[in-house]
Amino acid sequence: MNVLLVDDQKIDRELVKEALNCSGQSFDIKEVNCAEDGINEVQCKNYDVILLDYQMPRQNGLQVLVELKSQKICECSAIIMITNNRDEELLVNCINAGAQDLLLKDEVTSTQLLRCIKQSQKRIELENKLSQSYQQVKDLAERDPLTGLFNRNYFENALNSLLVNMRSLEGYIVVMLLDIDGFKMINDSLGHSAGDAVLKELADRVRYSFRESPLFARLGGDEFAFMFSGVRDADAAHLIAERVISSLEEPFSFLEHQIYSTASIGITLSASKTTTEDLLKQADIAMYKAKNGGKNQICFFDESLEKEFFRLFQIEGELREAINTQNFDVYFQPIIYSHNNAVKSLEVLVRLPVAKSGASPAEYIHTSEKSRLIESFGRLIIRKALAQYSQLCSNNPNQTVELAINLSPLQIHDLNLPTFLQEQAKSYQVDLTKVIIEVTETALLENNDSTMDTLKSIKSKGCKIALDDFGTGFSSISHLLNYPIDIVKFDKSLIERTLLDEKARLMLIGLSNMLSSLSIETIAEGVEFEAHVNICKHANVSCLQGYYFSKPLPFDEVQAALSNKGESKN
Repeated sequence: MNVLLVDDQKIDRELVKEALNCSGQSFDIKEVNCAEDGINEVQCKNYDVILLDYQMPRQNGLQVLVELKSQKICECSAIIMITNNRDEELLVNCINAGAQDLLLKDEVTSTQLLRCIKQSQKRIELENKLSQSYQQVKDLAERDPLTGLFNRNYFENALNSLLVNMRSLEGYIVVMLLDIDGFKMINDSLGHSAGDAVLKELADRVRYSFRESPLFARLGGDEFAFMFSGVRDADAAHLIAERVISSLEEPFSFLEHQIYSTASIGITLSASKTTTEDLLKQADIAMYKAKNGGKNQICFFDESLEKEFFRLFQIEGELREAINTQNFDVYFQPIIYSHNNAVKSLEVLVRLPVAKSGASPAEYIHTSEKSRLIESFGRLIIRKALAQYSQLCSNNPNQTVELAINLSPLQIHDLNLPTFLQEQAKSYQVDLTKVIIEVTETALLENNDSTMDTLKSIKSKGCKIALDDFGTGFSSISHLLNYPIDIVKFDKSLIERTLLDEKARLMLIGLSNMLSSLSIETIAEGVEFEAHVNICKHANVSCLQGYYFSKPLPFDEVQAALSNKGESKN
């Protein structure tokens, strides 16, 4: 057993050594005669027991004890204070400072000293176990078990403390929120083990990229938070965020997979008294804006963002109410054959009652996608559209008009959607060969197996597939080769340009002829003037759609219009 004896009196040291040697135990004793040498010795070597004299010149035993404990260099050593002072308050002070026991010098005997050492060693062992248990509980309360980062509770408490003391700080307090782009796709395609691997590696990369050790926490899921103080300005905050973004450029590794992922970051700065809740809300609003801006973006909070966020929040609330009560209508816009103006098909468009937000149909659809409500909302739209289309067919048994239903890119990933379509068609006695499923090119950009599988399955049920918005910035001929496309719809923006742009007219003619040679039908959207009609007919576009022929109509009006056309033919 290694023992360090610190006492300035040689005679006292001899008495202690004699008591140890007569105890029948084996001790390796190192003695020093001043506090400074005792501290240096402990810094160089681990001791099982430290026997520390209280009354020493320049620095007494209690001061030495406090210094040793503050440096955390003798956490496994049992410390026994030896003194001639019988003051009970001294005993309390020594125990509070971290000593395991106190022994009076006139009580130093072999038996008493050995008992005191053994009791002190047991106490330090129990204290260390208690300390470890406390640290484990503390880590559970403050740490994220997956990444080892601080958790939301610790982050919010630390931020609150910083805000309370911000008068003593210079510069800005900066809060950043980071969200991994497309994280759900990683979990869905490779499993949650892959997602966990990405989260852990991201935490390691970001920690490594910071020299100044900011407060870095995982708030939950794939959302992380950073907190900095003393930041000079917004440019400095932006540089920090760019460093984080750049740390994610290399792919993440999971088994044999290389996973490429980006992140969106929202930033808020504060130089005045505010609340933790406000800063986190502001950073969250900015992060939401960054995601909407195309992902892999950095966005700062400002008041206009807050107004926009609460408008979206209001729209989402109205949308949820409409879904829960099914308080929405489907309208139908006719698509006309260009050669005889007969109705070829009806495109389904959704309309919600005018609410406080005054949101447009496009805003409701956009919000339903962002809030992941589109899957439930989309199925309700399909069900109502098929029910009303079935009624149209029953009332007009000789009509051959088809039904076109739009699918969101998110719905394309629903592998159960083809079965749902088939079940609903059977329920309403609708022939699926008369149903057209419209998808935008955005839905095809990922070019993954689930998209292909869903479209092939829908087509196998009898539906036709229409490629919507062709002619926008996403257009690619490869989509026509890779996917089972039956119909291409030229985007309104291309049709509008043909009035003033000769190149656009020639492009329309070329595309129409190419698609015709591939036996792909063509539809021109946004036909609003007679000039549009003439240009499209000259380009041999198969069908036309737009306000020149008809606005979207409610069920009663489209039924009456189809009945009148049927009667006029008779």
